[in-house]
Amino acid sequence: MKTTLKSLAIIIFLSIFFSSNFVFAKKAAIIIDYDSQEVLFEVNADTLNYPASLVKMMTLYILFDYLDRNKIQLDTKMNVSEVAASRSPSKLYLKAGSTINVENAIMALVIKSANDVATVVAEYISGTERDFAKLMTKYAKKIGMIKTTYKNASGLPNRGQLTTARDISILSHALIYDFPEHYKLFKKEKFVWQGKTYKNHNKLMKSYEGADGIKTGYIKASGFQLAFSAVRQNKRLIGIYFGGDTGKQRDKSLAFLMNKEFEELNIKIKKVEAKKQNTGNYKIVVGTFKYKKNAEKHLKLIKKKYPKTTFNKDSLVALIKSNGKQFYESRFQYFTRKDARLACSRLKKYRRDCFIRG
Repeated sequence: MKTTLKSLAIIIFLSIFFSSNFVFAKKAAIIIDYDSQEVLFEVNADTLNYPASLVKMMTLYILFDYLDRNKIQLDTKMNVSEVAASRSPSKLYLKAGSTINVENAIMALVIKSANDVATVVAEYISGTERDFAKLMTKYAKKIGMIKTTYKNASGLPNRGQLTTARDISILSHALIYDFPEHYKLFKKEKFVWQGKTYKNHNKLMKSYEGADGIKTGYIKASGFQLAFSAVRQNKRLIGIYFGGDTGKQRDKSLAFLMNKEFEELNIKIKKVEAKKQNTGNYKIVVGTFKYKKNAEKHLKLIKKKYPKTTFNKDSLVALIKSNGKQFYESRFQYFTRKDARLACSRLKKYRRDCFIRG
């Protein structure tokens, strides 16, 4: 059974991989068991990629290390240079000559993924961002990230700044293991700065059972990245996904892989998670028949051939009457209006009948 699930996960992942039309990004993924650090699943885990804002995980790692060694304090104020203030978004729009303390800087990096704040931290610790990048690379080699080279503190584009999915899984593990109290900050959903509330970019954390962090990333050359951790029944898995076409596709793909590995460990998803998804009021009709048995048979066929379209949707046969005659409709329900349209467009692409009922 374990081999079958693993094979299915690989097949689906590779189908997504090869169907991608994203020009620059390279897809890669890895799932590891936190306790044993055993690799449970991997595809292109050692392929070099641009890390995007996952770089900030190392910036935070160094900050946490400096805090624990009392080299800085949470209320330590850091100056904002013109260089830092000029960084492109995402940012807090800090003004040159102002200050930000370490506590707010940490939250800005975790929640807002602020590039200007990353440069402030780098300059405070090492004098220049270039020297801080060298320090980051030294830290990386020390914890086993053998294929990673840092060039800045934020993840803004730089051709020489490279890492791998495996290395990011090592960094994720180190953040959780070395700084368990600081790591809890990655679960925070909001951060308030000068009266403005910023929300966490990690949307999967809100919907995935057991999720507790950690970091998203994106630049055009990398695609949508995610380092992720979840705990179910006292078992923690760490998942890394590189090269997503969209944030939504990245989240769905990594959630699928994480779910499969939890299932192979005999850790089931709570049913309440599936029920939350059954909130749409729209139905799609995939066939109309004179006999009920034919309608039921058709439902089974559609389920089998188009699992992506019908996943987590209830099927039913509905009796309808028209002009004194009765028919049986094969339906799937619990779609949002948008998802119903998408489902029908998929089915029609394969020349299957489909229309929407509200």
